[in-house]
Amino acid sequence: MKVAIESAAGERSTFEVKVIASNARLAGAALAGEPVFRNDLRIVEGMVVLGRVLGHPGSIAEIENVHARDVRLYPGDCFIGVVANRHSSTSEYGEVPVGLELERAPVLDLLARGGIVGRGAMVGAPPFTKVELLGALSREGRAQILSELSEVPVVTPSRIAPVLLVGGTAAEVGKTTTCAGLIRAFKRRGLQVGATKLSGTGRMRDIVAMREAGADFCMDFPDAGLASTYTEHEAVLQVAQLMLARLTSHGCDILVAELGGDIIEANNPALLDAGFVREATLGIVHVAADVIGLIGSIEIYRSWGLAVPIYATLPRGRNRAGTLRRLRERHLDAIDPRSDSDCDALAERLLVGTNVTAAA
Repeated sequence: MKVAIESAAGERSTFEVKVIASNARLAGAALAGEPVFRNDLRIVEGMVVLGRVLGHPGSIAEIENVHARDVRLYPGDCFIGVVANRHSSTSEYGEVPVGLELERAPVLDLLARGGIVGRGAMVGAPPFTKVELLGALSREGRAQILSELSEVPVVTPSRIAPVLLVGGTAAEVGKTTTCAGLIRAFKRRGLQVGATKLSGTGRMRDIVAMREAGADFCMDFPDAGLASTYTEHEAVLQVAQLMLARLTSHGCDILVAELGGDIIEANNPALLDAGFVREATLGIVHVAADVIGLIGSIEIYRSWGLAVPIYATLPRGRNRAGTLRRLRERHLDAIDPRSDSDCDALAERLLVGTNVTAAA
C-alpha cells in the first residue's frame, strides 16, 4: 500500500509501505482509502507512525505483521508502527521521546517485533535497528492515537469468569507454552476457554498459539489500544478489566491469562493488586528458567499477600529429578507444561471446589 506524508506547507510525498506491524493492527481501518500522515506533529505515546529502516537491520531484523507472520526488513523498507515504551529485562529497553518534533525526521530505535518504536537505552549485540520517523497518521490535523482507534465495546458483566494467571521471571521462559498446555487441559474437560495476555509487549504470535491450543475466544491488549503495558498503570488496569469482561461476556467458563515480561515489571504488580483480578483468580502458575528463580518468585508472590494457590512449572531443559527434589524440600511442586497428564492433574486441582463445569 502507498501512503502520503504531508508537511505544514502542504507538500506531499508518497511512500510504499511494506508491512503494517501487529501492534498497530487497530490502524487498519484508518489506513483504508487514502491515509494521510503528517510530519509537523510532536511525538506522543501511542501515536501510529510511518517508519523507514536506516542501514542494515540490527537487533530486530523482522517485523511481525497483522497475520502473525515475521516479515524481513531491508534498508529503506517502510512500515506502520506505534510509539511506545518497552522495559524488557532480556532484550530491547527504551522510552517514548515525548515532545520530539517529527518535522526533523528523528531517528529512533525499533524496540519490538510488534513494531514498537522509541528511544533505545540498552540492548545487547547487535545494536538497535535504526528507524527514521517520516510522519504520524493524522485526522483533522492531529495525531491518531492507538487507544482512540479501539472499537472494542465496553462490557460490564455482573462477574468475571474464574481466571488462571500464568506469570514468569522473564520473556521467553515458556509462559505461552504453559498457557497452551493448560488451555488444552480445560478443553478436554469440555469447558469454554477464553485466553488473553494482560501485560508485557504485544506479540500476536502468543495469541495465535493460544487459539491453536483450542481457546474459544482470545484477546490481547493491542486489540484494546495499548502497544505495551510499560505505561501508566491506570490505562493498563482499564484495558485488563475490559478484556476479562469481554471474554466473560462470550460465555467462557474459565480464562487463562498470561502476565508478560517478568512479574515485577510491565505493571504486573498493579494487576496483581487490583481487586477485580484478585477476586476472579483461581490460582497462579509461575514459569522460570531455574529452580532458584522459581523459589524466589514464589516468595515475591507471597510477600504481596496473594491468597490463591501458586504452582510452578519445571524449568525447560533442566533435570526433572533434581528440580523436584529441591522444590519438595521447600514444600513446593511443579508440573511439566508439555505433559498432558501433568496439565490435566493441575486442571483438576484448580477446579475442585468451584462451580466451573462444562455446559450440558
